[in-house]
Amino acid sequence: MNDITDVKTSAEKTAPHGRFFKLPVNAAIALTAVSLTVITSLSVAVAFLAAGIGKAEETPHETEPAAEEFVPVVNNRVYDFYSEDDVILLDDSYYGDIWIPAFTSVPRHTYDYGGLALENGRYTYSENGEIVSKTGIDVSYHQGDIDWKRVAADGIDFAIMRVGYRGYESGALNLDEKFHEYMNGALDAGLDVGVYFFSQAVTADEAIEEANFVMEQIQGYDVKYPVIFDWEIMESEFARTNEIAPHIVTECAAAFCDTVSDGGYRPMVYGSRRFALLKLDMSKLSDYGFWYAEYKDGHNEPVYPYDYQIWQYASDGKVDGIDGDVDLNICFTDYYGVTNVALT
Repeated sequence: MNDITDVKTSAEKTAPHGRFFKLPVNAAIALTAVSLTVITSLSVAVAFLAAGIGKAEETPHETEPAAEEFVPVVNNRVYDFYSEDDVILLDDSYYGDIWIPAFTSVPRHTYDYGGLALENGRYTYSENGEIVSKTGIDVSYHQGDIDWKRVAADGIDFAIMRVGYRGYESGALNLDEKFHEYMNGALDAGLDVGVYFFSQAVTADEAIEEANFVMEQIQGYDVKYPVIFDWEIMESEFARTNEIAPHIVTECAAAFCDTVSDGGYRPMVYGSRRFALLKLDMSKLSDYGFWYAEYKDGHNEPVYPYDYQIWQYASDGKVDGIDGDVDLNICFTDYYGVTNVALT
């Protein structure tokens, strides 16, 4: 039957069934335009991305900052921390050399290390050719029996006794079992004395409790040297102090020292350079004395730039009257001859 509806073009006749359809002319033109737009946009995006990648690879070399100027803590620069831009070079056991900002609000020490001398394993400090320092030891029950007369005869001027400690697991307060024996023996031998408490306080209230405990134990003794807060990090997974933040340790130290001061004694904080710079805010503790611990091999000056009054320079000292090693200290400050007011 020759009907107009049966007429097909040659192209339509040869197309596979169901795969070919014919668009109106206007729709075909529109689709072509859209396709060209998409292709153009993709080309631009790819070009932009490629340019960005190239920049990212070049940027670190183009914008790498110059090395920051720093002031290392060495003998000839210890007085130069006057600017907020100053930083201290500290050798950290984990990170190696690290820089920390210098404290502009913490007093620097004024010692002239030209007067520091080491002889027979003990340091002295002189001004105008005259020795003005005192030599001391610090002890706890670990030293065992001590012949204090022989200690005094061996050139020791003062002794700092451990009053007690707080258990790092239990949190309980404990009296050093040799404390009263040591105090009486040292005073009878003519030595000046100070005391310290090994703290593991985790709150200011605990630190106040420790200070009151200490003052109860030292009533009646002529304590001319400071009453010292000694808080240290314990290398034990069970220590209750493992997660304590620096501002909490600082609050504990301040609470202990304020309580001691209110009781009529001279307060002091003990610590190493790393502990003082990383675990304490020394700007909030500058009203108290500082007992600085840095052990030396041979004649080497301390590298702590801030003010301190007592330097613990050895843990393997030898003193007549004591079996085994003992800590050695030099005191730069005239504590001797002055009595704490809190005597009963």
